[in-house]
Amino acid sequence: MNQLFLSPLLNPVTKTIEIPGSKSYTNRALLMASLTENPVTIKNPLFSDDTKAMIDCLTKLGISIETKKNEIIVKGSYKDVTDKTYELNADLAATALRFLLPLLCIIPGTKSLTGEAGLNKRPIGGLVESLRTLGAEIAYLENEGLPPLKITSSKLLTKQIQMKGDVSSQFFSALFMIAPVIGGLTIHVDGIQISKPYIDMTIDSLKQFGIIVENNNYQTYHIPAGQKYTCETYTVEGDFSSAGYFFAIAALTKSTITLKNLNPDSKQADKKILTVLEQMGNTITYGADEITIIGTQITPVTVDMIDFPDQAQTLAVLAAFAKGKTVLTGLQSLHVKETDRLQATMNELTKMQVKTEATYDTLTIYGGDPQPAVIDTYGDQRTAMSFAVAGCKLSGIKINDPDVVNKTFPVFWDKLEELGIKVKKTKPNIVLIGMRGSGKSTVAKLLAKKLNKNFLDMDNLIANKVEMSLLKFVKAYGWEAFRNKESEVANEISSITDTIISTGGGVILRKYNIESLKKNGKFVYLETSVETLLKRLIYQDKNRPALTNKKTLGQEIEQIWKERKSLYEQAADITVLTDNRTREDISEEIIKLLKSRR
Repeated sequence: MNQLFLSPLLNPVTKTIEIPGSKSYTNRALLMASLTENPVTIKNPLFSDDTKAMIDCLTKLGISIETKKNEIIVKGSYKDVTDKTYELNADLAATALRFLLPLLCIIPGTKSLTGEAGLNKRPIGGLVESLRTLGAEIAYLENEGLPPLKITSSKLLTKQIQMKGDVSSQFFSALFMIAPVIGGLTIHVDGIQISKPYIDMTIDSLKQFGIIVENNNYQTYHIPAGQKYTCETYTVEGDFSSAGYFFAIAALTKSTITLKNLNPDSKQADKKILTVLEQMGNTITYGADEITIIGTQITPVTVDMIDFPDQAQTLAVLAAFAKGKTVLTGLQSLHVKETDRLQATMNELTKMQVKTEATYDTLTIYGGDPQPAVIDTYGDQRTAMSFAVAGCKLSGIKINDPDVVNKTFPVFWDKLEELGIKVKKTKPNIVLIGMRGSGKSTVAKLLAKKLNKNFLDMDNLIANKVEMSLLKFVKAYGWEAFRNKESEVANEISSITDTIISTGGGVILRKYNIESLKKNGKFVYLETSVETLLKRLIYQDKNRPALTNKKTLGQEIEQIWKERKSLYEQAADITVLTDNRTREDISEEIIKLLKSRR
């Protein structure tokens, strides 16, 4: 896992930035082009992990697709799919998985559809139930309501269905796009319809492909029978989701930024961030295929974000700098994104010493004086990019796993550099903590070998520094002197990177040590029971100084374990149990957990 350092703008700037094509429009276009029987050229597409996942799945089905520098040519169609077994992986792309599912219900063969771990936690049940009502045969391969899925049907009926509107607008978009091929469809919305602009986006895209969707006030949608996809060339709009970060940066840094390749009349949901920024006191001007923001100030606001939840994190970060209370409502869908974005936002703002409060669908931010922090991204590109906005103003912001932006905006960090923001990537440390006997040194050495990183043992560094064994040093000068030396070493190594660090068992006794080592590191706690520690330590040498005045080793271990257990847990970013496990098993689990937390 990499880490990225941001050096903020020292003064306001006047810049022009080209915004790439929209991921949402690109993946819709790829699906619709695959339902069109003639070749379709998609111009100005976004090339990202999400759109690559869609292309890969379509080509695996046998649909011919050619990619060029600034365009994608979908030469084949769903008619080319033959009757065989298909195993499709949508990676982490929810649009790919949800848009593909109805398609898989109308083509021949036995089809399995899955994603990577994060995507397989995102709900699909509402769409599955609707498709089953239309005659689809879909089975859950693991957990009810979640991918992976197995689809064995090849035909859908045309009839009226009802579907809940408060989970994902993508369910509706997926059904809209398949409806013309199956002979029309009517969908009644159960409850409120969230993310209405995304519904409008799909309806707008379908219109450009010759398909009309009748929208009755977001309560009923009707796709009439007798329609056929007809399109030869489709141009993808610039992405307002990506542009939102730069609008926010302009407001925060009082800069003037012109964003090109944006349609001022776009149906995209995230365009609504401009209205909020105007409410905060900034000036927006519109040109031909471009929008300029003149940044002036950030003030507290109250905003209903039910229609554009993807900008909630960006506005929450801005609110951290606004003196006063900001209230963001309509956030219920954030719980089922790439991560629980509501909780992730609270976690990271808390690190920045910003007070927050939340209900299921509301986030309140008490802003004014945010502090720099190391930001975890939870495998979520929007968490990375929204908190990067803070790094454009505040010195000391670091972003863990910055490459997650490849999912939807691969050139994001390059665009920041175009503004004059310095971006530096490093590889952070993995710091093992835990009781003496938990296996820190042996596991650290193995991790260093597996991950091709440097290895460092803090106790050895201290021994070299004092030029005597730790046993002799503690006997001569006492534990307090040792702790002072330990803190010196923690400070000295706080600037290193790309290293596996084995710590002494008591390193967590001083908050200063934790802060120093966390500047460039993730803490992994090797949790070990008293019984296991006793078994291991009985056979170790006697060159380690006693930690207490207890008469037996067992009494000493039990006392120290009770005193430190909560400190280890509080400091840990990741916890791994070590009882009855080999160092090989432990190291592999650490690697797996680090990858899953990206």
